Amino acid sequence: MNKRQKQKLKSEMSHEIYIEENNELIFKKLIYNPLLRILGMLVLLIFSVVNHNRITKLAAITSNAIFSSEVVLGHITYYTILGMTIGLCLITSLLALIFKSNMDMMDIKVLRKAYQIYSVYDFVVFVLSTFVCLFFIIMILVTPCNISGSSMENTYQDGDRVLLWNIGYSPHDGDVIVFDSAKYTDRSSAEARFYIKRVVGKENDIITYVPQTLTTGSLFVNNTYIETINRSQYNTILSSIDLDYTLKFPVPRDKILVFGDNRTPGGSHDSRAFGFIDESEIIGKVLFRFYPFAKIGNPDPIYRY
Repeated sequence: MNKRQKQKLKSEMSHEIYIEENNELIFKKLIYNPLLRILGMLVLLIFSVVNHNRITKLAAITSNAIFSSEVVLGHITYYTILGMTIGLCLITSLLALIFKSNMDMMDIKVLRKAYQIYSVYDFVVFVLSTFVCLFFIIMILVTPCNISGSSMENTYQDGDRVLLWNIGYSPHDGDVIVFDSAKYTDRSSAEARFYIKRVVGKENDIITYVPQTLTTGSLFVNNTYIETINRSQYNTILSSIDLDYTLKFPVPRDKILVFGDNRTPGGSHDSRAFGFIDESEIIGKVLFRFYPFAKIGNPDPIYRY
């Protein structure tokens, strides 16, 4: 056997080893890569199921802010794509495991076919899992929210879009928040469910009512004037925490007093109409307005009286 023949044989042997090694590598990726993705998706699924009510609300707000509809990117869409991703990964892993034992690992056709399948799988699952993860992050960390109505004029206008912060938020006086109003109103429209209001009283703040006439009085929080309200509105605030008539009292634990910036009669449906809200109903704090682009930022309060 001459030198040329030896080199040819060595080349062919190396080529066959190359085929086998790469077939093994691709099949391992087709078996184990989906399992790792499934593990990550299951973590998201378990967290989402445990926090289903909150996920449902956040998904509705996000979808409404982006598409002006609560169903386009609602929780059903989120769970559907999450389930599709898990299912596709599971099927891919099982099929790769079954077919691996029946394939000739030295066949170049098997290598080419396995590579094509892996490329398609990797692209599709990457797109699906990226959407799920991004949507999850948007819902949990910073949620876009569409402002509907005039209750926050002139600080925020109808049609403005803002970003909400959801993680580890504790209410502070003056914060603008979004909360679920289902417990506090009989309205059924999608726009009416999630309210945007300003925090005017939180746990341990001292509420003081100073009567001015038989029907009206001034409301103070920690000796700071908030608004002139009528007697029936003040009674509503008291009754929401089962408190008998008194002119001064501390805000109970986990209760929040919220007003809109539009303080004109009928301008805002807020604590003057339904009293205190539960802190647990808060979706998040408004970070800043991102639309219209000419008004990007966090505006100072501009009240309408």
